[in-house]
Amino acid sequence: MSGLVLRHSYTAVDDAPMPSVNSWDDRRSSIRRTLSELSSLNQIRLKYGPALSLLDLSTGGAQIETTSYRLQPGSTIVVEIAAGSDIFFVPSRVLRAHVSRILPSATTYRAAVAFTRRLDLPHSRGAGNQSDRELNLVHEHAKLNAALRRLDESLLLQGGAVTGVGRGAVAAALAIMESPSGRAAKTTFSREMSRLFRIITMGLSHGTAPQTILDQMVEGVRRAVPTQVVRVVNQGSLVGISSDAICFDGLSPDLGAPARLVVEFPRGCRLESWHLSFLKAAAHLATVITEIDQVLGARERAATAEAKRDLAAGWKRLVVRYLDGRLLKGFNVDFAPANGLVHVWMVPNGPGNSRITVPLRDLKALFFVHDHEGDPGRRPGVKTSTEHGRRIEVTFVDGEVLNGTTLNYSALGPGFFLTPLDVGGNNLRLFVASGAVHHVKYL
Repeated sequence: MSGLVLRHSYTAVDDAPMPSVNSWDDRRSSIRRTLSELSSLNQIRLKYGPALSLLDLSTGGAQIETTSYRLQPGSTIVVEIAAGSDIFFVPSRVLRAHVSRILPSATTYRAAVAFTRRLDLPHSRGAGNQSDRELNLVHEHAKLNAALRRLDESLLLQGGAVTGVGRGAVAAALAIMESPSGRAAKTTFSREMSRLFRIITMGLSHGTAPQTILDQMVEGVRRAVPTQVVRVVNQGSLVGISSDAICFDGLSPDLGAPARLVVEFPRGCRLESWHLSFLKAAAHLATVITEIDQVLGARERAATAEAKRDLAAGWKRLVVRYLDGRLLKGFNVDFAPANGLVHVWMVPNGPGNSRITVPLRDLKALFFVHDHEGDPGRRPGVKTSTEHGRRIEVTFVDGEVLNGTTLNYSALGPGFFLTPLDVGGNNLRLFVASGAVHHVKYL
């Protein structure tokens, strides 16, 4: 079940005092708007600097957070705000700044800035765009389940990537939709839940890194609910969490791979009845991505360990490079170009249903390598290959040029093998796909 940990009591929304009218030169009396009220805002960053996380914005200033970039009180900066098709450059002064979160990987700083001139941005949510109107909860839920099934089939770690925890988390999020509070706010709640489902589905379909999917989910939550800060942390971890935060837990810790959604609300915020239910459901969905991240990490560690072992007879380490730039690392034992495809196993001697089949028409080249990591800092050696064959120079459609020797070059077949001239490199042999070749020149 979902857990709600209250660490800060906030005023009932009906009793919250209404803010006064905007006064840009009186920052404390200005209406402060969260990201949920700024539908036209696309991005906020320092001019010629890093992206910023917006906590709230008024006509006279803003509260912002930066990661691993400290702002000094009293300094002058220029805030760049992209809203709709417009970009605003706002000279500002840093009033105060402090550390808001410390993690081993990064430190987060929170700052208040005052604008030197009035800033007016449209803030109405509007009627929504065409893609919003096309959102359908049932369809988006079905698409997400299909994406999870495909992930199970492709990752193939101990029978699949998403265990009962992940699937239970999706079911728990959907069950919240069927609760009385969910049904009471069906239209708005359904739209925002559908949007979260779609973010996850598209991320999984495009191979997006789990942390990036979580970042996109957080952005979606902040645009739906009037919050200042939303973070996803491991359940049970309160390191770096403000005492004013409210925590929404995913599935119970004893079920594995849980996540915690940490939310800070602005003072006197006005929450609608569906907001808390939406945050609980978002915590469940964050658990899905957290588990996928753990499984991907385990698979990568297992593959790295396997790559360091001696291979069974006939098996070769393989790096697959797609035409669109993607990489796939694995093992192969039976490559035959005439078949028009290549089988890639994550581990040698894996079961037949654990292989990934890639058509050669989608590839740039296959690299049969000494190891999967290689040495990016290594310079080409002076010792060249003594392999028989014609020396050729291959120019790919993306502009890359490789030199080597070949015995079977043909412009008509699915591709040809190439032996690198540099015998001290990581590449043992290449298979170049014909569709990726722009030009071949004999040397």
